[in-house]
Amino acid sequence: MLNKWVFAALAATATVMAAPAYAQSSPVVGSWDTEAITDFGTFKATLTVTEANGAYAIEMTDVPAEGAPPPGASSISDVTVNGANFAFKRTIDFQGQPIVLNYTGSVEGNALTATAASDFGASPVKGTRK
Repeated sequence: MLNKWVFAALAATATVMAAPAYAQSSPVVGSWDTEAITDFGTFKATLTVTEANGAYAIEMTDVPAEGAPPPGASSISDVTVNGANFAFKRTIDFQGQPIVLNYTGSVEGNALTATAASDFGASPVKGTRK
């Protein structure tokens, strides 16, 4: 009988001690000022990563380039966040043609480093926490 009480007490303690680890969100969560350097120019955007109930969502808002037409609509899918690492797919409407960018990256402190890969090649992306 004593063994059952000891086991129950250990299990309860382990559950309570593990709870803060589950409650902590990824360091990727937050708002980031990003720049992608491509052969077509430097593209700036605000990347916002949120977490709710263990699911992550990403929103990207492009900063229009001076003198350029506004960026096309985009959608984000296939979001994965694992600790400080992340990946997602962004599809941009470019004059009626979809351009798919596959982002993979990581966060260290207030710095974000990623790569955006497409049919046109890979471009480095750097970001700083807002």
